[in-house]
Amino acid sequence: MIPLIDFQDRVLNGPVKKSDEFDLEFSMKLRELVEKYDIKYNPEELIVDDETADAVFDAGVDLLAEIGIYHMDTQRVIMFNKQEILDVADEYKETPSKVVFGQGDDEMTIAYRTGEDKTPPVLYSGAPAVATEEDFMPYVQSFAQEETVAGMGIMPGLAKLGDIEPKAGTLSEIHVALWEQEQLQEVLRRVGRPGMNMGLLATASELGAIYECIKPGRRETWNTQIGIHIIPEMKLDWAALLKAHFCQDRGIAPWQSAMSMIGGLCRDAADAAVGMIANMLGQICYGHGPTCSVFPNHMDGSWGTLATHWCAGAALRASERNIKVATGSSVSGPYQTWRHPVSLLNSAAIATIYTACGFSYSWIAGHTGLEARLIGEVMKVTAGMDKAKANELALKIQAKVDEQLPGITEQIPFLGAYDYDGKETKPKPEYEAGMMKVKEELAALGMPY
Repeated sequence: MIPLIDFQDRVLNGPVKKSDEFDLEFSMKLRELVEKYDIKYNPEELIVDDETADAVFDAGVDLLAEIGIYHMDTQRVIMFNKQEILDVADEYKETPSKVVFGQGDDEMTIAYRTGEDKTPPVLYSGAPAVATEEDFMPYVQSFAQEETVAGMGIMPGLAKLGDIEPKAGTLSEIHVALWEQEQLQEVLRRVGRPGMNMGLLATASELGAIYECIKPGRRETWNTQIGIHIIPEMKLDWAALLKAHFCQDRGIAPWQSAMSMIGGLCRDAADAAVGMIANMLGQICYGHGPTCSVFPNHMDGSWGTLATHWCAGAALRASERNIKVATGSSVSGPYQTWRHPVSLLNSAAIATIYTACGFSYSWIAGHTGLEARLIGEVMKVTAGMDKAKANELALKIQAKVDEQLPGITEQIPFLGAYDYDGKETKPKPEYEAGMMKVKEELAALGMPY
């Protein structure tokens, strides 16, 4: 591993560049490497072959070695040589990743897996997006009460607590973040799962708020992760490195997440897959964490398309074969379809592809506890499925999604207004019936329940 302190010198003494100069070099080098390694997006092959997966990895290594990571605070480039990147990947490959979260009956293990493994990915899934003060606890409880949800991958953040809006780097961020931790712990006690992992910190993003949240009896090494992301495309600041140091010092598994945007500096799915591998390799070089998720989206914020399926799958397979970090992703339809039955269809296509591509955990699985349960069932029954069969099934499901998407004109209201009884935190009969109908539709398409 590259010692984290080595990055001090690289940050302060790397080549000076303007941000837009780095962006141009990144984009041009990416195009050159995608052409060199003959990487082509094929919407009919959502689970890429070994040759394509290896090419994505090789191109990602070259991209990181030749472009580096842009440090936004110093306006310098953190540089690597190719051999040290390969050495880091080999260290992971020689000892495939594994990490334990939670305590007692709620202990969970996330470990590297392959697409051939019959052991399904871990349903490490929480409540995404922004919640109101009133909806926060029932929204979280809808996930925590599901027995198959092993841990909370992500928690909602508040837009406002009373009249207080959380402002990053101020007292209000700490105030709201501590309220969220108290409510999370109360929900877990209420459902009898106090040892459950609470996942990524939400509103607490700046170092001061993170420090306040991490203490005995609140957030500890066994029930939390802290984000140390490289921002798309290939940029970071001192805060990411300082958080990585905090995680290493305290024994906290960092939240590593490789992201790329299709249609920006990355022209298409092939570009973005290579970009995510370079991003992943850069993060494990300084973060040293056992897990890393991947997440591509389009410039308008949408995902759940054939292009994002292929892109994420290619990156997952590249890591599966050449890095062996425990990979994860979001398994959900785009926000425009939240709580709509088509979102569950979309999630089922994603779950089928990613499970066959060797991912280890879902940090989002749908948008309610019921959806998480049903997505977990998909991951379970598709684990170990032949790749060609999984590809065919995913294409059939996505075709149904694409048929129905034009008919969705407005987003369904938040939790309680449509899908759950707010007092008892149970799925409303009409919502549950709609989701079960999707399950029947999936079975008819060939989902082997």
